[in-house]
Amino acid sequence: MITAILGLLTAVTYGAADFFAAIASRQIRVVTVTALASMSGLMVLVLLLPFMGGDFSEQAFFWGLMGGLSSVVALLALYASLALGPISIISPLGALVSAIVPAIIGVSLLGESFSAIGWVAIAIALIAVVLVGFVPPTSKNGEIVQMPKPRAILLAIIAGTGIGIAVTSLARSPHDSGIAPIIVMRTTAAILLGSVVLITVLRNRKIKAGSFGRAEHGPITSKIFLTIMAAGALDAGANIFFTLASRTGALTVVGVLTALYPLGTILLARLVLKEHVATTQKIGIALTLSASLLLALA
Repeated sequence: MITAILGLLTAVTYGAADFFAAIASRQIRVVTVTALASMSGLMVLVLLLPFMGGDFSEQAFFWGLMGGLSSVVALLALYASLALGPISIISPLGALVSAIVPAIIGVSLLGESFSAIGWVAIAIALIAVVLVGFVPPTSKNGEIVQMPKPRAILLAIIAGTGIGIAVTSLARSPHDSGIAPIIVMRTTAAILLGSVVLITVLRNRKIKAGSFGRAEHGPITSKIFLTIMAAGALDAGANIFFTLASRTGALTVVGVLTALYPLGTILLARLVLKEHVATTQKIGIALTLSASLLLALA
């Protein structure tokens, strides 16, 4: 029960972080948002360290470093794939792959096994991952389905694999290491993404927006800054929820539930922006709750 609850909390919190990051990305460069969010999340984790504890052992450092490197690759591939689109197909594809990778590792390498109910729940959850992230494209002339380019599909698979390896790395870290692996992971991501931003700024100095605090659309206002800080704090919280969940239950279960992260984005978009929720997404949400209940029973 506790694993299913923590897994769902992980998904919703990750999705909420994506929502705030998406809002900020409408105003400034996506890579800048990601870098600043990583730094803000790192600050939150450092503040929590005295209360949650952390043992920076060799294993904790190794798995944290693996998680940080794979998460950076995942983010860069994810944003590139979404830019190519269509988002309605690419997004759920990446989420599905991010669920399959931990499941394969859990079953084949960690020897995880489940009852019949557990396997049914995992299958339902995988279907829910696709439905929650899928938004049928429409036009005035009716429904139009735009097929993704091979490059977009490849990037989505790379992104999903990177996310799956990142969360698996956190799950494989020592259970007595506290939040040390998460801090190492976020530090790695912050340094690498910050370097990408710095290089981008230096290369574009001859263009009008030549300073770190500016992008194509304008400066970083206090409102945008707070939005990015919220994204970073929520992402750090999701990392903590996932790590706790993986230490109380099977990686396969937690990985599948975590892949439902579009759920948090959809809910906030509906509540805050009053965006329409597609029928397929409503079905996916219902399947999510059903799968979570079955996983709790299993």
